[in-house]
Amino acid sequence: MSFDGYFAHAITQELNDHLREGRVNRIYQPFEQEIHFQIRANRQNHRLKISTHPVYYHINLTEERPTNPTEPPMFLMVLRKYLLNARIQDIRQYQNDRIIDLHFTTRNEIGDVHPYRLTVELMGRHSNLLLVDEQTEEIVDLIKPVPPYQNSYRTLLPGAEYIRPPHNEQQTNLWELSDLELMRWAEEHADSLREGKAHQVVQGLSRQTGQLLKHWMIEKSLSAYECLVRFHQHIQHPLPTIITGDQRMYFYAMDLEQVTGTRNTFPHLSQLLDTFFEESLQHDRVQQMTGNLSRHLTQLIKRHRNRLKNLAKDRLIAQDAELYKLYGELLSAYSYQITKGDTSVELPNYYEDHALIEIPLKPEKSPIENSQYYFHQYRRFRDSLSHIDQQEANAQSEIDYLETILLLLEQSDLGNVEEIQEELIKGGYIRRQRRHNRHTNKKSSPRVFESRDGTRILVGRNNRQNDQLSLRQASKDHYWLHARNIPGSHVIVQSNHPSEETLVEAAELAAYFSRYRDSSNVPVDIVQVQHLRKPKGAKPGFVIYEGQRTIYVTPDPRGFQEVKQV
Repeated sequence: MSFDGYFAHAITQELNDHLREGRVNRIYQPFEQEIHFQIRANRQNHRLKISTHPVYYHINLTEERPTNPTEPPMFLMVLRKYLLNARIQDIRQYQNDRIIDLHFTTRNEIGDVHPYRLTVELMGRHSNLLLVDEQTEEIVDLIKPVPPYQNSYRTLLPGAEYIRPPHNEQQTNLWELSDLELMRWAEEHADSLREGKAHQVVQGLSRQTGQLLKHWMIEKSLSAYECLVRFHQHIQHPLPTIITGDQRMYFYAMDLEQVTGTRNTFPHLSQLLDTFFEESLQHDRVQQMTGNLSRHLTQLIKRHRNRLKNLAKDRLIAQDAELYKLYGELLSAYSYQITKGDTSVELPNYYEDHALIEIPLKPEKSPIENSQYYFHQYRRFRDSLSHIDQQEANAQSEIDYLETILLLLEQSDLGNVEEIQEELIKGGYIRRQRRHNRHTNKKSSPRVFESRDGTRILVGRNNRQNDQLSLRQASKDHYWLHARNIPGSHVIVQSNHPSEETLVEAAELAAYFSRYRDSSNVPVDIVQVQHLRKPKGAKPGFVIYEGQRTIYVTPDPRGFQEVKQV
């Protein structure tokens, strides 16, 4: 990721072009570390997103419309109080740092014009968003309060004086230099640029972007001054580029030609950031919404597995039931040979050619009482075996169900996390929290794919969708697929006579959206929907079937590029 000072410079220009003189109509805080502004400017509505996430920090215009909490956070209420209907006068970058100031003017309670500044500090885990009174430089409020004991340089709390972050005196802001000064500076620091150490002397330049200057000087034989002028021209007229290579993705305000990989360019930097952060942020937001849910489910699974171990020990003991029955029968048959007070006796076992068998006795009991004792033990262990069988089946069923939920959570997007939580609440696995319904997402829809021959393939995202797809929506002649004996999603092929190629593609999807997505030769069952049944009282997403056939496939996500999602 290269959200350095130069990228901040370029995005600041883009924001100014779209938002200057705009008026704030609405403000939202859909997530803990993210603020959205709806701004009316140039006869258009724009949505400005500011994220202070410690890893995915950024600011850009966006088309996202995430669901907002029903109870607005306190920081959001403060922003609405001071900035609703405010007008953006200017958007400026502080020096060449990752700090962007949005200057607002609004009217206070008595109608006087008052200036406020929204300062966006995009600095990794120290990223922050602060509302500052420009007349007094006092912090009105901020999204991440930082007490003095955590930062000895400056206090970041409401009411404190706002102080800029410390500046590295060894670095120079090249935008402040005249052309002549830039030429002199380039001559003095040419060695640093040629050695790939430009980030040490240039303010706002990342290490990776600084490699571009080294590349130009060595490979293109440009002087340090020519490299800097060319670089500044590129920043003034950016070419938003995402480069994918070595299974990683990087974004830049320009095409770094020395970086190898697949390139994808965008008309605007905001579109680049939306594309880049969509998958990463979505995963993080899902984790934020689920909280400790995954850990709680893992603990439940561990508890049931320990329960299975204990039941296995009980089974070993209970398996002596038939032996106790034999003891009781022999003691009853040969009671006349036994004297009260004996601690054991050897009797012929008429089931095994009268071979002698030693039977422990309780000396305080008579022979008949010892026989009745063993019959009682037999009945107790016999009954416990059937109980153990039932308990083991219940425990294994719980493990299978919870592992399926964990898998669905791992593959979840924002739309269906709440549905999974609601299912667990109804099942008694978690309690409804007071703020559980703070998001009001609509019910999510299944994933929809299209095979190479145009057949629609539906994939459930959660157990509610699995039941809906398989037992209500699908035609009885459609085909149902599921990874065999493995937690995974239900897959429906919407065709009465699908081709074998389509069934293989659907099987690959079923394998990919299962616990064994990283395995090879995953068994997938295929059966028509009419052969599915849901047992009475079964958990959501559980069905039984017969008449299936099984094929083995290897889930390869690269192959799904040809199965387009619509």
